Amino acid sequence: MPRARVLLIGGLDRMAKRVPFAFAGDMLRWAAWLYHVEKRTQNEIAEELEVSRQTVANYLSEAMSQGLVQVQLRSDIIEEQSLAAELRKWYDLTAVHIIPTPKSGPQLFDRLGLAGGQVVHDMSRDGDIIGVAFGRTVQRLAALMPVSKQPNTKVLQVAGCSLGGSNTSPEVCASLIASKLSAHCANLFAPAYCSTAALTASLLAEPTLIRQFGLFGQANLLVFGIGQMNTDTRLYLNEEYFLDNAMRDEYLMLGAVGLIYGRFIDSEGREIDGPLRERTMAIELDTARAAPARLAICGGREKTAAVAATLRAGFATHLVTDEKTAKRLLREIS
Repeated sequence: MPRARVLLIGGLDRMAKRVPFAFAGDMLRWAAWLYHVEKRTQNEIAEELEVSRQTVANYLSEAMSQGLVQVQLRSDIIEEQSLAAELRKWYDLTAVHIIPTPKSGPQLFDRLGLAGGQVVHDMSRDGDIIGVAFGRTVQRLAALMPVSKQPNTKVLQVAGCSLGGSNTSPEVCASLIASKLSAHCANLFAPAYCSTAALTASLLAEPTLIRQFGLFGQANLLVFGIGQMNTDTRLYLNEEYFLDNAMRDEYLMLGAVGLIYGRFIDSEGREIDGPLRERTMAIELDTARAAPARLAICGGREKTAAVAATLRAGFATHLVTDEKTAKRLLREIS
């Protein structure tokens, strides 16, 4: 390994003469300065010093070993990674992806969607069966995710049609993701909620729907958003509110804090036995929880209780959320 300084009886050696006087012939310091401060490439440094690129790499490695160069991460990056590690530990998650919390709500949806789209892109492989739910955040994920070629992948709509606005409904979200993956899309051509439990049972007995619901259990990746339950909650079907105030208040009285896949859950993630339970056309929660990979994407103060309930019940293995929500989720533990 070349030494930092080589002194000869007659003065500096030939290599040291190429080091500026301010660096006192210290080749390591000069190489480190060129690389880390002036942002020169190793090839450029090698040309200037008239040495090999490997010699430059050795200089930089030795400079790091001697403490001439110190690498520091910004405190906010360290904090985000610490938050992710704590959430993984306490909620038994495989991976947590935390984005900075923006100042406005619309920016939050876009940031979550951008991060979530990248996660789905990285997690999915050609030949997968991907179940997709609905919601504004899932729609932004679908719209912003990178394009790839997965012609053997199948994307399943796992909740009935029109549970959401025209741009955020399950059929739109599933179709968008399938389009981005160049994959086959299997839409669920059934209403989100039927008018009666008897009609729901009758539809679920149809061979076509039996086969489609059977595919739900084969999904190796689920992508879903999380809705909050409060006095402002609205569910709508074909642009008209479907969950009226009386039914909403009944669910709140029963302890509902959120909903996933169109199913209402309490603070422990248990499905609420309310008026819509037997009328819901969507993946069963036990089936959803059995999928190998389950990506929840959600953020915002108003959704903290719903996200915490979802994580407590083990409905997610992967989480995309924002920094402030992550901190609130940790406070939910204590």
